[in-house]
Amino acid sequence: MSVGRHYTHGQVIPLATAVARARYCFQGQGAVYPEHQGMRLLCAGREHCLPGFHVARSDFACVLVEFVVEGRGKLRADGNVCDLFPGVIFSYRMNTPHDIWTEPTDPMTKYFAAYQVAGQRDAMPDFGIAPGAIRWTRDLAAVQTLFEELIREGQLTGELNMQITARYLELILLKAGEAVAPAVGQGPGGTEAFQRALACIEGEFAQLATLDDLGERIGLEPNYICRLFRRFGQETPGQCITRHKLNRAAELLLTQTCAVGEVSRQVGYEDPYYFSRAFKKRFGYSPREFRNVAKQNRMW
Repeated sequence: MSVGRHYTHGQVIPLATAVARARYCFQGQGAVYPEHQGMRLLCAGREHCLPGFHVARSDFACVLVEFVVEGRGKLRADGNVCDLFPGVIFSYRMNTPHDIWTEPTDPMTKYFAAYQVAGQRDAMPDFGIAPGAIRWTRDLAAVQTLFEELIREGQLTGELNMQITARYLELILLKAGEAVAPAVGQGPGGTEAFQRALACIEGEFAQLATLDDLGERIGLEPNYICRLFRRFGQETPGQCITRHKLNRAAELLLTQTCAVGEVSRQVGYEDPYYFSRAFKKRFGYSPREFRNVAKQNRMW
């Protein structure tokens, strides 16, 4: 068993022992650091859980947020047991009894951040993820990058670094706040299918004219894809495809000299007039107007 260690001065370094390839930062544990208004990072880290990993905590003087990037595990809190898998992010208040353990055959890799709010060690910020909430984010890479930057900045010293880590922590909590709540009984299967659909759209949007095209490429029924996007996404699959097409079109208009009709074909629109209408609806300018405005403002 691996248990968070509680220190006599009332703060906690919630480190686990059954981990490998761990990276940590410790920023607010000692009196050497001045009190920062707002959130105050105590420590953060990245841990690869070994097969025997099991954390049981009930006495710690901070708030924690944790984020799974690889593998599978379980969380038990408030009498409920929840599945942990890539993209799951969860938070809990100080002194909330809980257990976390990894799946021995598919060990987790996870990030965590322990923090306090100035003057209120038990306080949660009024934005982002609520205490006790368990959510799933499709922006796994973005949240992972934020945690990596949080750890990097937290390994430095000084008042400015404390402010920088507080901002990274705010961003992590905001990203968690926009994530969705996993459905009852949801495991990694649905999220993996959703990620497969997203990866196909991001890599092959120019070849996707219909939802049927997407379904054929990833081996899923269009109706099931729609259900995945309703559960995990913030837009329909059609909107997601259109967004990628038009964003790429805007890049081409800014960086290439080819005709608008050629840009239309490159992003998968056979009808340049339909492309122009869709482009203007999204950006407020027709493709030609967009390019002219960019030239006038010397955007490149």
